Amino acid sequence: MTLDDVFDGLWPEVDDALPQEALAEIAGHAVRSDREGTAPVESLRLLRELNWPGRPVPEKFLGGGAGLVECCAMQRALGAADPGLAVAVNMHLFSVGLMVEHWQRRTDTSWLLMEAIATQNRLLASAFAEPNLGGSTTRSTLRARPVKGGWQVSGTKRPCSLAAEADLVCLQTQTEETGETDGTGGSDGQDGGGPSVLVALLPTNAPGLSVRTDWDTLGMRGSASNTLVLDECFIPEELVFYQAAAGTEDDDVFAAGTIWFALTATACYLGVAQSALHHASELMGRMRIAHLGTTRARLPSYQAAIGDRVAELLTLEAACADVARRMEAGATPEHLVGAALGVKQQAVRVVPEVVGALAEAVGGASYARSAPLERLWRDAQAIRFHPPTPVATRQYLARRALGLPATLDLDEAAPGLHHDAQEIRKGSGNEPS
Repeated sequence: MTLDDVFDGLWPEVDDALPQEALAEIAGHAVRSDREGTAPVESLRLLRELNWPGRPVPEKFLGGGAGLVECCAMQRALGAADPGLAVAVNMHLFSVGLMVEHWQRRTDTSWLLMEAIATQNRLLASAFAEPNLGGSTTRSTLRARPVKGGWQVSGTKRPCSLAAEADLVCLQTQTEETGETDGTGGSDGQDGGGPSVLVALLPTNAPGLSVRTDWDTLGMRGSASNTLVLDECFIPEELVFYQAAAGTEDDDVFAAGTIWFALTATACYLGVAQSALHHASELMGRMRIAHLGTTRARLPSYQAAIGDRVAELLTLEAACADVARRMEAGATPEHLVGAALGVKQQAVRVVPEVVGALAEAVGGASYARSAPLERLWRDAQAIRFHPPTPVATRQYLARRALGLPATLDLDEAAPGLHHDAQEIRKGSGNEPS
């Protein structure tokens, strides 16, 4: 039985989308990208040749029609070949998945954007992360000022994977508190004049859009996650494909997008763990303990240490695949978002521990810069920093379980707590007059 046999049956085959020879070529470029801290341009070119950018776009819009399960399987395969590339293009996948979910629920003209992505092999960068957001995914510090025909936006997005390599950027910005118009005479769509989040696509060569090359990190160096700068950048109204109240959790499209990102991002890191397991297995099968006269792979102590981690990894893989299948089968996103976040939260713990345990089992050889395990260990640490961040996710899941108001915005004020206390005092007759 091979390593692949252990995990066989959990994921569909993706050889049509990502042939083995293509994955081997991609893996060959990963070392240089990590060393130089730059995007693997040859691998990006290969993905375009394979029509990868349009894989999640529905077939009726000339895309590949890949659902969430297949997209997770593709990301798992890419994560095993080149983690930095996988995480970088996962932002494309998440953005297109969000567009698909939006169109399925709103059936508006956003299909035109998806068709252009599929037919022209356009690659998207996702600019959702910002400084000082605390990992929130439902807000933005960038303020959209209404002007004729659209919005004017200034600010900074960081980190933004493939900011300099992508054709388009998908970003969110936030309107002001008051009910300003959108430049076409209409309102921003919020009944109380409250702020709303706008999600839009922009060409990366749009006036006012620039990239500051400042990505120099411990791991995921090949993701080229530089800083995107918007300086009085104009966003045409027709390129805004989604709008919702800022900070809202009760939105089906937002919930669906959160599920897509949580699961596809987890799948990338499952690929990292699979690659680490492959390299560790090969090394442990060759490395001998001299005085015992056998290899590390044949020693029960090492087998036990690896077996516990494989059990955790299998559980995580099965959970990720199951939630993806439920989503694809039509489950209500609002009811499934907690499970998807739970999968991602488990991955934050499991994947770094698995890779660390494998490196420890291999011994000092894994600590050499020339060994793949050293790079994979560094790459695995990045899972801790993807929004929704672990702190915000932990708070959200706990409050949901306890029947309290919950949000993925980090909130130390415990929303609803003051109101609940007042209601309790009223009920007991102890409310001060």
